Amino acid sequence: MAGAAVTQASSAIPSIALYTAFLRTVLGEDGFRTTAEQAADLWDQLEGETPLVLDGQGRIRLDGWELDDRVQERVRALWADPERGLAQSRPRADWFMEQVRELYGWGLDGVAYDRPVETDVPWPSR
Repeated sequence: MAGAAVTQASSAIPSIALYTAFLRTVLGEDGFRTTAEQAADLWDQLEGETPLVLDGQGRIRLDGWELDDRVQERVRALWADPERGLAQSRPRADWFMEQVRELYGWGLDGVAYDRPVETDVPWPSR
């Protein structure tokens, strides 16, 4: 099972943005595992470069970094008062929204979003 990630699906789930912001606040820049890092961890486990990390039901786990009791305790403390927690986590919430914008191709450097775009384009023929 993978840990928290910024994906198109997760961006549509209520509270994921707030949870991810809190998690990233607790873990810092270097502790948060991106989807690419989680995929690399899975590959290393499957290739035998690192030992398999299994749960009690024999499933490969990639979310130990997130589910550590100390991490979750600190996330719960922020969650207990979401307004105060968000005040502490604002840069991480902004980071989450930047990631979502990138998923959809918004806010990318070098793109002139204010320029007109041709919308009547013929379908390519074979």
